[in-house]
Amino acid sequence: MPTCKLKGSIGPKRPLDSCTKRTKMAASEELPPPPHVIPANVVPLQLAVPDTKKMSKSERRPMTRRGTGSRGQRIQLFSNHFKVGISNSTGHFFHYSVSLFYEDGRAVDAKGIGRTLLDKVHQTYDSALAGKDFAYDGEKNLFTVGPLPRNKMEFTVLLDKVSSTRSNAHATPDGVHERKRMKRAFHSKTFKVEISFAAKITMQAITAALQGQESKNSQEGLRVLDIILRQHAAKQ
Repeated sequence: MPTCKLKGSIGPKRPLDSCTKRTKMAASEELPPPPHVIPANVVPLQLAVPDTKKMSKSERRPMTRRGTGSRGQRIQLFSNHFKVGISNSTGHFFHYSVSLFYEDGRAVDAKGIGRTLLDKVHQTYDSALAGKDFAYDGEKNLFTVGPLPRNKMEFTVLLDKVSSTRSNAHATPDGVHERKRMKRAFHSKTFKVEISFAAKITMQAITAALQGQESKNSQEGLRVLDIILRQHAAKQ
């Protein structure tokens, strides 16, 4: 509580009145306002907050579209999205882990060579793979419809000399830009490809995800579908 000090005689009451005002103002700043009085006949309401921990994953679904528009003017839009469906939802995708090694056992660290090696495996060892096609993401993941003959398979791949062309732009003395096609050759190398079983994914998970329903393997199923579509587009 602030105190007031007066020098000399009290004299008129003005100094005392000003001290009293300052004391009341300080007290009003320190103390909070009194709470509102709730009548005795008023019963407070309690909001029911859902417990997200007890909610099952099936109850937390992504937002789905209710229908198509009914007002406004129709227009045509061009998009790179297209409808995808699955005719057989009773089968399974088999997920395999892919490891690539050089001939001396070192892991392959070169980028972009994985697809070339797996394409070579598919061409050379088609009978050993039981004629199955697969979807490969270019790194560590490979998917097939149905299982391969064995859970772990090893293949030896020999890549022949490959020549790639690239454009090199340079300016001539008269200021005209010309492009030269330069060739870069790679030596033949032997690689080892290991394919090991990792997991089994039901196609029903993809069907449910396409219908806007979340399941245990919905994210994994959508990843398989994305890899299949990307690989198909890359081969066009």
